[in-house]
Amino acid sequence: MEKENGVELSSRSVFVSDTDVTDMPDTDEETSDKEEWGTKMDFLLSVLGYTVGFGNVWRFPYVCMKNGGGAFLIPYLITIFLLAVPMYFLEASLGQFSGKTMRTVWSYCPLIRGEGIGLLLMMIACVWYYVMLTTWVIYYLYQSFYSPLPWSTCGNEWNTPDCFSFTETANFNISLGNATFLVNSSGIANSTSIGGIVNASVPIMKRGHSSEEEFWQYKVLDISSGFDDIGSVKGHLALCLLIAWIVVYLCVIKGIKSTGKVVYVTVTLPYILLSILLIRSLTLPGAIDGVIFFVKPDFASLMNIQVWLEAAIQVFYSVAMGWGVLITLSSYNKFNNNCYRDAFLLTLAGEGTSLFAGFVIFSALGFMAHKANVSILDVTKSGPGLGFVAYPEALSQMPFPNFWAALFFLAMFTVGLDSQFAFTETVCIIFEESFPLLKRRRTIFRGCLAACGVILGLAFCTQGGVYLFQLIDWYCAAFSPILFTLMECVTVSWVYGAERFSRDIEMMIGRPVPMYMRFCWCFLSPILTLQEENGETETSIDHIR
Repeated sequence: MEKENGVELSSRSVFVSDTDVTDMPDTDEETSDKEEWGTKMDFLLSVLGYTVGFGNVWRFPYVCMKNGGGAFLIPYLITIFLLAVPMYFLEASLGQFSGKTMRTVWSYCPLIRGEGIGLLLMMIACVWYYVMLTTWVIYYLYQSFYSPLPWSTCGNEWNTPDCFSFTETANFNISLGNATFLVNSSGIANSTSIGGIVNASVPIMKRGHSSEEEFWQYKVLDISSGFDDIGSVKGHLALCLLIAWIVVYLCVIKGIKSTGKVVYVTVTLPYILLSILLIRSLTLPGAIDGVIFFVKPDFASLMNIQVWLEAAIQVFYSVAMGWGVLITLSSYNKFNNNCYRDAFLLTLAGEGTSLFAGFVIFSALGFMAHKANVSILDVTKSGPGLGFVAYPEALSQMPFPNFWAALFFLAMFTVGLDSQFAFTETVCIIFEESFPLLKRRRTIFRGCLAACGVILGLAFCTQGGVYLFQLIDWYCAAFSPILFTLMECVTVSWVYGAERFSRDIEMMIGRPVPMYMRFCWCFLSPILTLQEENGETETSIDHIR
């Protein structure tokens, strides 16, 4: 074998050979004269924006609180180093070493060459439905400029007689035996008179739905009775969907050259806005109680195997492995880029964002629970229920609620855009490499793709669209990435060979692959991935509540 600096050039030819092992054309063109990231920071921010999505903000805080608070961080950190970092390193190395995207990188094992097609189909479905999260956020951002906030009041055309609000203050009396309660329309007793003794702030169990819940279900979604009742297209959602796709198109119009520059704004802005929200929330009464509730350890929970499964599931989806996006983005790196260092840097940055978002969310929920005189558990939800119901409830009770609501949903808008950029860019790259004419007409092709996204996305803008969203979310985002990750890990480790792949990486980055990485690839990562498939198969975005 040929050697370079004493290191065997063991088998790069397996990855960059002719197309005799795949039916897809233009492999030579793919690896020669290939675009590269403008700077290393373009790549780092693009990957960070891809991995940090709605699940980091909406799902992690709830999962952490539900599974032992601060004690949950123990299995969470262990899983990061046994699953997230090794699998990130494997995927990034695959793309960078071969210079191939998820379309043809599987030439090292012809047995799974169809995985590229499977990943493409999964990505097309994801591009189709994921943009709806950003669409809903745009609508909430628009509504944030109305005073009072539309979701904070009852008496609107979409509200039911059972609606109650945490911000309206119409008072009325309730008598129970010899106890008289002075209650406002939020359902919280301001004072009680029992035998001449006055007690303040007694919570009353309130039946019905909060104004925030009714705004989400009956105004935003205008949800129908079931999947068989599609209903009509909602104009406000269709318009927001169009806006979302226009923004996405303008940002991916020039490929990684334009996307790599846009992320300087869309990735950094959420951290700035969420930091402002955190600082403001911490000045409010009850905020510290919310933070303590979030991180307070329950070490007894560590004896529950379900807690460890939850940690593995959360890590898997928050790192967004198994989608082929990381392989594709890494293929545009310089050949000798230190992807080993990137694996630790980007994984810890993404998971650290989840923890940071937990402080932002629970400081506000602690304030809301304090003001309503109820347990934080009573105001905590997961998934979109947290982003579109619970947190808006907290925002509506802050001083200057419109300002803080606009800040929060602007942050969520940029969070959603980053992931959508990565999904859309990956799909565009695959089609442009398969059909070179599309690459030469990139602007027109990507415009047509965005137009198709708008037209097909109208299905989600109907009254029954949320049921279709749940269906795609469950069967696309829950099962497929786990299967693809398992296939990838097993074939690299046991078919191509972990030792052989390690020599390739050593040639590429100039340092040997630690034994811990190879052990994880061969044993721990596949086992953890199998456990996820057998465990609680929740999506990275939790279902609509």
